[in-house]
Amino acid sequence: MQVDRRTFGYRYMLAALATGAALVLLYFFAPTEHPFYPRCVFHSITGLACPGCGSLRAVHNLLHGEFAAAFRLNPLMMILLPAVAGAWLARGEAAFTALRPVWIWVVLSVILLFSVLRNLPMAPFSYFKP
Repeated sequence: MQVDRRTFGYRYMLAALATGAALVLLYFFAPTEHPFYPRCVFHSITGLACPGCGSLRAVHNLLHGEFAAAFRLNPLMMILLPAVAGAWLARGEAAFTALRPVWIWVVLSVILLFSVLRNLPMAPFSYFKP
């Protein structure tokens, strides 16, 4: 199956514009102050923090240069974000299409472990709760 290069380029341009618009919106409107942002359904139902809880507020803090506050809200995202961005910049799409299954399982295991640890009520792990 052959992909039309113009259509492919337009998709990337549209995705970049949508991402940029979302980041501008997130920069000017804090998630803690405006109710139009989505709420975590998992947290609403169970009261537990999912691996993504706090990431919207963390990106808002990251856009304002508050790295420590962003790390406090979601440390896993703050570690994975530069790793994923670096892989994309270094190898492009090949960084993810040629990924060996063992690395997918490693990342999924880390996300699952982070999910469990951030919900433990003990002192070192309660730091991970947003």
